[in-house]
Amino acid sequence: MKHRLLLMMGALLLSACSPAEQKHIRLLSGDWDSARVTTELARQDLEQAGFAVTVEQVPPGQIWSKLAAGEADASLAAWLPDSSRHHAERFFDKLHDLGPNGPVLKLGLAVPASAGLSSISELAGSDYGSNKVIGMMPGHGSLVLTEQALARYQLDEYRLLTGSGEAYTHLVNTAIEQQLPVVIAAWSPGSVMMNERLKWLKDDQGYFPTTERAHTLVRRGLEDSAPQAMAVLSQIRLNEQQLTNLLQQVAAEPDLTVAVNKWRSETEQL
Repeated sequence: MKHRLLLMMGALLLSACSPAEQKHIRLLSGDWDSARVTTELARQDLEQAGFAVTVEQVPPGQIWSKLAAGEADASLAAWLPDSSRHHAERFFDKLHDLGPNGPVLKLGLAVPASAGLSSISELAGSDYGSNKVIGMMPGHGSLVLTEQALARYQLDEYRLLTGSGEAYTHLVNTAIEQQLPVVIAAWSPGSVMMNERLKWLKDDQGYFPTTERAHTLVRRGLEDSAPQAMAVLSQIRLNEQQLTNLLQQVAAEPDLTVAVNKWRSETEQL
């Protein structure tokens, strides 16, 4: 009897000392379209699994530092392997990489379809677009890789204009509507490059990476505190057509939650 009582007391003590399962997941997103839609998809999936979820939009570099410091739980917005190389070197051993959540991205420079240019090399000495390239915020994958490519193409006269995702889209749309010459640091799948009035400039020297993808990163320890959340996040995998369709749905429906729900309904019917 005494032995049984001791066992019961030990079990109670172990139960009291064991951490409760984490039921609140903190997601980090970027403010560009593909990050917003995949994060919303993850938010809905996690909530359906019983988790409370908050989403915070942060600059790209803070995705890595906040996850590594345990200030957030996961993000689906980190690009690998090339554009985040310097962040990975600092923080990768403090994180888990659940792998790509989207397709391989096409990266490069784009111009209006009417432009008399066909390749990036032709920009040299052309003064096209007043020697400016519309880009995303500092640290965004497309901007990092465009900076590297411009240097390798020796297009030192070109200056990158940086801003938020909203500013980026606004500048591009304004230039197209006003039929202005413009050079854009672009990626696809992405809403900007769904515009038929734009075209890619050929990367004739092959300086843009061809293996970049959005990955899902989680903080170390989430596998212990919320293993079910890890399982949910690891299942989010969109191919090129799925992500393109999702971006098209969001472009047609300004409410992000409604747009993702419509995409889910249409996808389930296929």
